[in-house]
Amino acid sequence: MEIKANSVVLQQTLTTLNYETMKRLGLFLVFVFITGIAIGQRNNRTSAFNYLRNGKLDRAKEFIDKTIEHPTTKEDAKAWFYRGNIYLSIHMSEKPEYKALDDNALETALEAYQKAQEYDKSKEFYTDILTNLFVISEQYYILGVDAYNSKSFKDAMHAFQHSVVVSEMMGSADTMALYNVALTAELADENEVAEKSYKDLMKMGFNTPEVFVSLSKIHMAKGDTVGGLNYIKEGREIHPDDFNLLINEINVYLLTGDVEKALENLEIAVTKDDTNPTIFFAVGVAYDQLRSKYSDSGSEYFAKAEESYKKAIDLNPEYFDAVYNLGALYVNSAAILIEEANKLPLSEQEKYDELLGQANKYLELAMPTLEKAIELQPDDFSTMVSLKEIYTRMNEYDKLKEINKKIEMHQSKD
Repeated sequence: MEIKANSVVLQQTLTTLNYETMKRLGLFLVFVFITGIAIGQRNNRTSAFNYLRNGKLDRAKEFIDKTIEHPTTKEDAKAWFYRGNIYLSIHMSEKPEYKALDDNALETALEAYQKAQEYDKSKEFYTDILTNLFVISEQYYILGVDAYNSKSFKDAMHAFQHSVVVSEMMGSADTMALYNVALTAELADENEVAEKSYKDLMKMGFNTPEVFVSLSKIHMAKGDTVGGLNYIKEGREIHPDDFNLLINEINVYLLTGDVEKALENLEIAVTKDDTNPTIFFAVGVAYDQLRSKYSDSGSEYFAKAEESYKKAIDLNPEYFDAVYNLGALYVNSAAILIEEANKLPLSEQEKYDELLGQANKYLELAMPTLEKAIELQPDDFSTMVSLKEIYTRMNEYDKLKEINKKIEMHQSKD
C-alpha cells in the first residue's frame, strides 16, 4: 500500500514537473519569436541603410517604411534617423523616378529627424541631425525663392515659414527667411501673417525702412490711417534720410487730404532727386488739389501745378498720368471761368466775353495735351469724353466726329 501510494505521489510530481517545464519552454519560445521579429526589423533597417548607400532610394524607402511602422522599432532613433536621410535624398534626387516616390519628401524628412531627436536619449545622432536640418532649412528657402520667382506667393510664404521653423529648431533665428515670409505674405494678401512677421522682425532688431513702409501700407489698407502714418514717422526717426519713407509719408498725407504737409515733404523730395518724374507729378497733384480746394483758375497754385506736370513730362514724355493731369488742369480751370461767367447778369456782357475768352485759351491748351494723352492710351474713356467736350465747345466738328466714333466703339466693347 505504501509503495503504491509513493508511486502515485511520484507520478503526480513528475506530471507537475513536466507541466512547469513545458510552460517555461513555451515562454522561451515566445521570447525567441519576439526577439526574432526585432532582429528582423533591425535587418530591415540595415537593408534600408545599405540601399541608401548604394543610391537605390526606392528600395531604401520600402525597407525603412516597414521598420518605423513596426511596434518593435517604431521608437528606434536610428531607424528614424535613416528615414530622414532617405527622404531627404529623395527630395534632392535629380532622378524623376525617385522624386516621384513622395511629393512631400522634404516634410517627411523633417518629421523623421524630429522623431529621431525625440528617441535619441544618448544624443548619438545629435550633430548629424543638426547638420541635416540645416540642409532642410536651405532646401525650403530655395523652394520659397522658386515659388516667388513663379509669382506663387502663397506657396513661397509657406516654404519660407518652414525655413524659419527649421532654423528655430537648430537654435538660430533666420531674419532673412522671416523677412521673406513677411514680404510674400504681403504679396499674397495674407496681411495678418505679414504684419506679425514684420513685427517679429522689429523685435529682433531688424528695423529696415522697408519694414516700416510695409507695416504702414498694411494699416492703411485696413483703413487705419493713424497707424499707417505712425509707422512711417517711427521709421523716419530711425532713418531720417531714407527717400522711400519720405515718399510714402507724402502719399499718406495726400491720401488723408493733408496737402500742406505733403507739399512740405515734396519740396524736400525734389531737392533729393530732381530727375524723378514721379516726384514732380506728385508735386503737381498736391498743388492741383490746392487749386481745386480754393477754386484757383490762374494764380499761384495753378502755375505751380502746371510747372510741376510739365517738368514730369519733360523727364518722361510717355508719362500718361502727368500728360492727362496737365490737360485736366486746363479743362478744370476753363470750367471755373465758364461757371463764373454764367453767374454774371446780362448787363455785364463785356465781362462775360472776357471770361469766356480766357476759358477758351485754357481749352486751346488742353486740346493738344489731351490728344497726346489719347495717343499714349488710346482706350482711356475719360480722355475721350474730355476731348468730346472740348471739340464741341471749340467747334472742331471733324475731330468731334472721330472722337464720337471712338466713344461708340469703346462702349460697344463693354
